[in-house]
Amino acid sequence: MKPDQIFLITAQGWFDLSNGQCRPVEPWSETRGTAMAVVDFADSQTGVQPSQGKAEYASALIEKSVRDEGSVEGPLQVFVHAQEKLADSTQTFYTAVPLDQWQEIEAWSGRQEDHCLVVPVAALLDSNTLPEHVQVLRVGGQLHAFTRDEGRMLYANAMALGQDEHDLQAQLRNLISQLKAAGWKGNAIGFRWGCALTDSLDRERTLLGLGDKSQGGDLNARLLPHESLRNTAGNTVSSALPSLLENIKTQALAASTPARLAWLSERYVVPLAATIGVVALGLAGFAMLSQQSISSERQAAQSLQGEIEQLRERANRAASLNANASLDNQPVEFARQLGYAAIYDPVRMLGSVRQAAGRSIRIQRLQLFKANHLSKPQFRVDGVVAGGSNQELSRFLGALRSHGWSAESIAPNDSSIGAFAYILQPLPANGQQGS
Repeated sequence: MKPDQIFLITAQGWFDLSNGQCRPVEPWSETRGTAMAVVDFADSQTGVQPSQGKAEYASALIEKSVRDEGSVEGPLQVFVHAQEKLADSTQTFYTAVPLDQWQEIEAWSGRQEDHCLVVPVAALLDSNTLPEHVQVLRVGGQLHAFTRDEGRMLYANAMALGQDEHDLQAQLRNLISQLKAAGWKGNAIGFRWGCALTDSLDRERTLLGLGDKSQGGDLNARLLPHESLRNTAGNTVSSALPSLLENIKTQALAASTPARLAWLSERYVVPLAATIGVVALGLAGFAMLSQQSISSERQAAQSLQGEIEQLRERANRAASLNANASLDNQPVEFARQLGYAAIYDPVRMLGSVRQAAGRSIRIQRLQLFKANHLSKPQFRVDGVVAGGSNQELSRFLGALRSHGWSAESIAPNDSSIGAFAYILQPLPANGQQGS
């Protein structure tokens, strides 16, 4: 699911890359709809570190190592972007961030009305790396490179003193030297180059040697797709972030497990709901055709009533009646079952549930099912109440009841605080209809 807003947060400022525009915004601005914030944390450390023991202990070992080196001062937050199991150890691709910086960003994202997910810059590298390619991302004067070579993960970074072509080309050569020193054999298929924000794609091509082989060397490189944006001065700038975020892995999101699940549910529920809606409309149309066919058959049967009466005098009266009843009831019951898809409209029901949920309840799943072939269809809703508030849950159930649905509590699949699950059934006929 494409977010409504994309934020780029660096030491140079905050930028909103949305609706075909690139505009600077005040730090800690409120978001509009869903948002993803790509953050280049200051004073952070990114790298690949091998560790012994279980993979889940790698984060604690990295935190100790970074503290011992003194490269990042104070308490840390370690983000694990990827892990690779080797014969006798585990390699971990990570970013270590000062805890106070992370807590400020986390508090800001948590205050937003809709999903606002944080993505550390380095997390984009692993999410978009293809086999035998070197992924490079330029953020200002900072160059990040990541690749996988013979089962190992390799990372390098370099900071240019300026942003003119000569400074950046010197750091690009530095980047390649770092990768070779780390064990890269230089046999990659090619470089995939992206820029978080650039005012000239021609300059990016020159850096790669696409414009002048004599300066950059033949890197067999190509630019990633960049989206063109208009800045506040009316000039064209470009960013690879929209393209990179389309392929983002859930592990790259600096968010809790419930927040990741909520994002995934919204990412896939809209296409699924649209598919269900199309199927429901098709079934409703088929039900109408079936009813029309039944009506036509009944009219034809009435016109032959006289002949039927004569046949009844010559044949077994009871057997004939049973046969006719069977032929009549089967299409009626079939049409009635098809009509359930029109009565229990899952698309409209999804809108009712989301309206009842409000801001304090996250809906994880809405399912239309039948317990057996004889039962009527039912809806099942699973969700989580923020903070486990009983008052908010009562409000949610009251709102559903106002839409014409009663709720029967069942055991939720989620064991987290505030998790719930209900079977929703239409209230007795009183002028209301579900959703």
